[in-house]
Amino acid sequence: MKIIITLVLMISGLVFNAHANGNRPIVQIETGRLQGTTEFNMRVFKNIPYAAPPIGNLRWRPPQPALAWEGVRDASQVGDSCPQPFIKNLSAGLDLPGNEDCLKLNIYAPEKSVKNLPVMVWLHGGGLFVDGAKDPQFTPIKLVENGVIVITIDYRIGSLGFFAPKELIEEAKTKGEPVGNYGTMDQIAALKWVKKNIQAFGGDPDNVTIFGQSAGARSVTWLMVSDAAKGMFQRAIAQSAQQSPLRGMTKKRFGLVPETEIDAKYMNALGVKTLTELRALPVQKLVLNAQAFYAGEFGGPFVDGEIIKGDPLALFAAGKQAKVPFMIGTNSFDSDFMLPGEPALETFVKQVHEDPKTIEELYSKVQDKCILNSFVIQDMLYRASTKLLANSMRGVAPGYAYYFDYLTKNIRPAFPGAPHTFEIAYVFGSLGLMPQTPNHIESGTGQCTRIEKDIAEFKQKRIWPKDWYPIVDKNSSEDQGMSDKMSQSWAAFAKTGNPNVSGQADWPIYSLKDDVMRDFTYDKETIKDLFKDRVDYQILHLKEIFGFEYIKEVL
Repeated sequence: MKIIITLVLMISGLVFNAHANGNRPIVQIETGRLQGTTEFNMRVFKNIPYAAPPIGNLRWRPPQPALAWEGVRDASQVGDSCPQPFIKNLSAGLDLPGNEDCLKLNIYAPEKSVKNLPVMVWLHGGGLFVDGAKDPQFTPIKLVENGVIVITIDYRIGSLGFFAPKELIEEAKTKGEPVGNYGTMDQIAALKWVKKNIQAFGGDPDNVTIFGQSAGARSVTWLMVSDAAKGMFQRAIAQSAQQSPLRGMTKKRFGLVPETEIDAKYMNALGVKTLTELRALPVQKLVLNAQAFYAGEFGGPFVDGEIIKGDPLALFAAGKQAKVPFMIGTNSFDSDFMLPGEPALETFVKQVHEDPKTIEELYSKVQDKCILNSFVIQDMLYRASTKLLANSMRGVAPGYAYYFDYLTKNIRPAFPGAPHTFEIAYVFGSLGLMPQTPNHIESGTGQCTRIEKDIAEFKQKRIWPKDWYPIVDKNSSEDQGMSDKMSQSWAAFAKTGNPNVSGQADWPIYSLKDDVMRDFTYDKETIKDLFKDRVDYQILHLKEIFGFEYIKEVL
């Protein structure tokens, strides 16, 4: 009897009592009714399935339609993150190891119900390997305050999200399905769900902005050039979208080992030979740990020809991107997280055919030699590609570029710039949910000692350095002012395709010729010719790497 009672209580907790709280909002969508909640002056609906659970025979299959339910589904709590390894100081709040039944989304809307609001769909970063919508920094308090609806999604990551062994490719051919980049397919499925259902929450299905950071921003650029995502969004924002070459599915590209070879190595490490054996394994066996990641058993995204069609730099240059307003930016120390895995400077320069003497001359003013290599790579993969992608929008749709160079007061001297991810809390307005600044101003001496300590700790213990996770001051009027500026600009862009806001500096459409970017920093609002000599040199080598003449023409 006790077992029966326990089961009944579990089911009633998950499903669906329409009268549990009469003050909580209820909406009807195509798969059933949802009861949300309110928090931070927002109407919130969480853990909404946008696709069927990708389990059993649906593991490594394109997302299938979400299943309907009876009664009223409780939508007050965020669901489980997708399966991933736990990384100390990075995975807090994600309740890992996660759950394969993770194709869910969360909707944040103004507390007062309004019709036809602009919609922003957030694609989280994490190298397509970690993180999820449950991360507290993605709580969009100020974005919603500025009159938009924000949707955060989880999508398959790691080996469950990006995987294409030969047998799977053959199976997909037989079924007539796309193969391999399942995480990207999930993102597209979520956008299709938004198109069908967002009106029930007060959103405009014909005014959707996709935005993301890091791997989420790279995802934005892939969706911009994917026929499968055509018509699913009307604006796009890419925050820190580095543009390294993509590998091929069955053949080498840019000297990179094809996905099929990496996945064969992964299957061998698991001790399995067939897809049937793989699908029978418990999900815990399939979660890549740091050892497997660094052993090269995860290939990440790749060109499959259908979902991810090619490298965005070349496709944008050829005018093959979506004809929608586009905004892209980079942080002043965007490459900090890359330090542990970066090649030696001599190796990198040789790989990309750069002249060591020219590099020495161009970067002679970089004082801390421990980050010299990082800045060379950052100039190519972030700053140069940001300028090129923004400039490629000329004649297609408005393109805007920004530079984020802000740190809260007490940590400014200790960092060589604003690290990767540090802009997110300011855009979302989630300052109160982030690690807070120390009470004293940190010293600017010994930056290399600090950086080298962080790198060593990560390599030896796989602990994410606290310096690499956003640090803010929720009580600082300066921090709050920066958050106001950024959230207002992001919301304005979602509304109109133009990020300009009354009372802020003019943010011009970007061109390489004028080279003016919006500058989110302490004492100015625009920046011209950002590291021009260094970045121009890297632009020329991006042209060589990706093999298109467009770059030469615009310089």
